[in-house]
Amino acid sequence: MNYLQMLSFLGIGGAHPGGLPLTKTIFELEQIPLDAMILDVGCGTGQTTNYLYQLGFNVTGLDHDIRMIEIARKKQIDPKNEMLYLHENLVKTSIADHSYDLILCESVLSFTKLKESLPEMKRIMTKNGKMIAIEIIKSAHLTKDEESELLDFYGFSSILSKEEWQNQFKEYNFDVYKTLAPTDIVVNDAYEPSTEFNLSDDIPETTFTLLDKHEQLTNKYQTKLSYCVFFLK
Repeated sequence: MNYLQMLSFLGIGGAHPGGLPLTKTIFELEQIPLDAMILDVGCGTGQTTNYLYQLGFNVTGLDHDIRMIEIARKKQIDPKNEMLYLHENLVKTSIADHSYDLILCESVLSFTKLKESLPEMKRIMTKNGKMIAIEIIKSAHLTKDEESELLDFYGFSSILSKEEWQNQFKEYNFDVYKTLAPTDIVVNDAYEPSTEFNLSDDIPETTFTLLDKHEQLTNKYQTKLSYCVFFLK
């Protein structure tokens, strides 16, 4: 079992840095038009997708994990007006070209090969569309052993600095027009629980061992890892 499988068995939503309170704050700051077509990539259990739907947005959730999608579908608020959840891999979707005005990636791209995921995101984004990506960044030097420990546990494709992320985005024709660091953001509802659990009935014992390991790594690398919110068009 790996980290992503652990999230699946625990049905964890809001696992990205800052959780749902950060997402709420970003949408309050950005004043996204209510008629925007939004794709929540790596939607997991649908926590963010549900929140945006309740606000009145036309939002679609997409995730490659069928457990997460099934949980998300069960939580749909209005069965007569279902949100659309797609069980697909984000590096090759069935979505038509230029379909979404806003693509939201909450700690998702780090787990992909960017040479595959970024062109796909660009393809399905409308001509004047935008993408908001909340991603882990390397904020201090990591030794080879430290980087290997993180890559092996979390399954990241790579751990990039802010500048390296920006270079990757530029390589695939995205314009980074704004970035926000944790110190730039006053998160509303900061004391609101940011993570939700929807436990499976068949949770392996190793799941909780992995959860403990995640907590240990979070503490170990708290001065070397951070996150950044990238705003792209």
